[in-house]
Amino acid sequence: MDKKEQAVVTVVGKNDIGILARVATAIAEAKASIVQVSQIVMDEYFTMNMLIDISSMEGNIPGLESELKDRLPGMEIHVMHENIFNSMHSI
Repeated sequence: MDKKEQAVVTVVGKNDIGILARVATAIAEAKASIVQVSQIVMDEYFTMNMLIDISSMEGNIPGLESELKDRLPGMEIHVMHENIFNSMHSI
């Protein structure tokens, strides 16, 4: 059985209609899938953390991040492989 490969996507910025839909569409088009999502809208600010399965993804993480930035101008967006994320958040 192949090990699942995952990445963490974060999106932060001014709230707008369709942010989650645009992110989900880009992920689906890249042949990745959403595992978990958490979002909070506080007044006019939007924050989302998403765990995605990239085991079958076409392209690479920098390419997906670039595509998301193109679709969501003005938003702060990061896509990070789970190994890097885990290394940054371990004691």
